[in-house]
Amino acid sequence: MATENNKLENELAEAESSFEIDLLNKVTGVNYPQAAVYGNNTLGQVLEEYATDIGVNPRDSKILFENKRTGRSTSDTTETVAGLELEAGDVLAISDNAGVA
Repeated sequence: MATENNKLENELAEAESSFEIDLLNKVTGVNYPQAAVYGNNTLGQVLEEYATDIGVNPRDSKILFENKRTGRSTSDTTETVAGLELEAGDVLAISDNAGVA
């Protein structure tokens, strides 16, 4: 039984541990290296935390998030970091309406 509890605790610890990704303003090219995130953070939370650092308007009506490694993208701010398959060392490119011609 103790082994099962330890396994569960380890899984919880892994699920709750933060990792670092790079953030990129796809419009201006501004990069923010090593942003600490959790897999259960929403993309909206990440945006709110780092918007000023990368120069993106978090209130913009047209935000696009892209995982540069996988090419997956979404405009859903409630999508999670894990849901977009972001992993340590990945680049999350964010574009706001300024990038829409």
